[in-house]
Amino acid sequence: METINCGQARASHIGSKVSLYGWCRLLRDHGGKLFIDLSDRYGTTQLVFDGAAKTEAEKLGREYVIHALGTVRERSPDTVDNESKTGAVEVAVEYFELISESRVPPFELIPEKGRFLADEELRLRHRYLDLRRPKAVHNIVFRDAVTKEIRKFLWGRDFLELETPLLIKDTYETGARTFLVPSRLHKGKFYALPQSPQLFKQMCMIGGLDRYFQIARCFRDEDPREDRQPEFTQVDMEVSFKDEEYIMSIVEDMIASIFRNVLGKEIKVPFARMNYAEAFGTYGSDKPDLRFGARIEDVTREVAACGYRIVKRVADNGGRVRAMRFKADFGKPGSRVTTKQMLGLVELAKGFGLGGLTWLYMDGGSVRSEPPSIADALGTAAAAIASKLGAGDGDVIVMGADLSDRFLLGALGKVRKALGDMIGDFSTDYSFVWIYGFPEFERDEITGALKPSHNPFTAPTTETLEHLDAEPERVIGRQYDLVLNGYELGSGSIRINNPELQRRVLRRIGMSDETIDRHFGFMLEALSYGAPIHGGVALGLDRLVALLAGEENIRDFILFPKNKRQELLVDGSPTPVGTDRLREDYGIGNAGPA
Repeated sequence: METINCGQARASHIGSKVSLYGWCRLLRDHGGKLFIDLSDRYGTTQLVFDGAAKTEAEKLGREYVIHALGTVRERSPDTVDNESKTGAVEVAVEYFELISESRVPPFELIPEKGRFLADEELRLRHRYLDLRRPKAVHNIVFRDAVTKEIRKFLWGRDFLELETPLLIKDTYETGARTFLVPSRLHKGKFYALPQSPQLFKQMCMIGGLDRYFQIARCFRDEDPREDRQPEFTQVDMEVSFKDEEYIMSIVEDMIASIFRNVLGKEIKVPFARMNYAEAFGTYGSDKPDLRFGARIEDVTREVAACGYRIVKRVADNGGRVRAMRFKADFGKPGSRVTTKQMLGLVELAKGFGLGGLTWLYMDGGSVRSEPPSIADALGTAAAAIASKLGAGDGDVIVMGADLSDRFLLGALGKVRKALGDMIGDFSTDYSFVWIYGFPEFERDEITGALKPSHNPFTAPTTETLEHLDAEPERVIGRQYDLVLNGYELGSGSIRINNPELQRRVLRRIGMSDETIDRHFGFMLEALSYGAPIHGGVALGLDRLVALLAGEENIRDFILFPKNKRQELLVDGSPTPVGTDRLREDYGIGNAGPA
């Protein structure tokens, strides 16, 4: 007797005795026969019970776990399921064993095609059941395949797979807060969970382990956001004695290997490169989606003499007016956007901070608007704008104005992304681009304080280092981000390998020598013992896998994800901890109630 899984039965097994284990997914009583779809992560096989076996099987229910023995036979032609790999055969059960009963599941686990998919919160509460759904199984298996390919590729390039500590020193970080872990043995002291393995992978380079990688668990105590998880996984890499181009080429070849060996597709390498100033000035974003055009153009001069006061007032006061064109077939049969959607986009733009949004469309060679008074007020400026943007019939023109050009570009970049997703007329499924030439520093939007644009360990370019003390915002970092379809997949840089330069950069963001030594003294000491030129990159594995699968929700590709409120519903965490326990075990006296 051959033991097979529930996705293996084929015509070649007809006449064979088989043994299967699985969950009873669908039960159908047809009078003289009982049919049960037996499922596991590999697929589904139809079992047939009749006679005495049927009588015994009538006690089975949905999601009961059984062991079945029987003979594979051909299905009758009118019952063949061509959408299933096992759909040409069934197993006539001669004996079965009940292994485990099941309560009635709170939602259906059968294939979702044409069926209602339960609310995500309910599925995350019962994630162990949700994982039995075919789509959920596919997502987790796909993630596994991508991860295996990453490992095989990097092992083949002589990278060492290393593990850095998860309980580490609490150091100064930019952006998100750090999760703290109290120590029982050292009462009143804390470990931190790493936001990334940054300093430890640099110390690997100082230690001479010149090619490092890690499928690294990272933790960030961020405010809840739709696409973020407080714990996530990075494909983390670092190399010595190499430059940016080498690191980018390694990543490109690795991703091409994933496409070839997991997706069965070929992609073009090297990926496109774009300077940060060009990306932001042209697309209003440092992570532009290049699957469509819609470049943002300056049309301030074109509107200077028009009668449309909303934009002319901004231009007259030194502000900028910018516009972009979308191919939308507007006003034609099969148009990809409607007037209602455009009005919704105006409200979305207000949410991005713009006072409003002007939109026009081309029809019969003329620029039109709703209401028509907008095009009338623009007068000859409307045709000049359309000509500058190269607009043709059916195209939509979106225009915004603001006294701050940088703010305007950023807001229009968000509008561009939203409208691009709405239209969906993409030139390719996957558009990769490296963004480089980021400023080393930026100003905090609230306090105005200088802070690193990425992290404080990025080396400045040799050409701009001279501005570090007097004009730090002119310093360019040796930083590079990989963008896919408008999402940042990963970020990397060439690191500072000189302890004095590292101290200067930390001072420049407002840290005193005392603070530097308290937080980073161990790292500066390590750098003083002959640090090589080194750099690396970290790719978000959760996001990479989701985008390669053509999805956006990273929670679908995480085994046990947190919800949007950062709660792990399957076990109810986070939960309160008693005051007495915190005081006695950890020396923490101001804990909240249990």
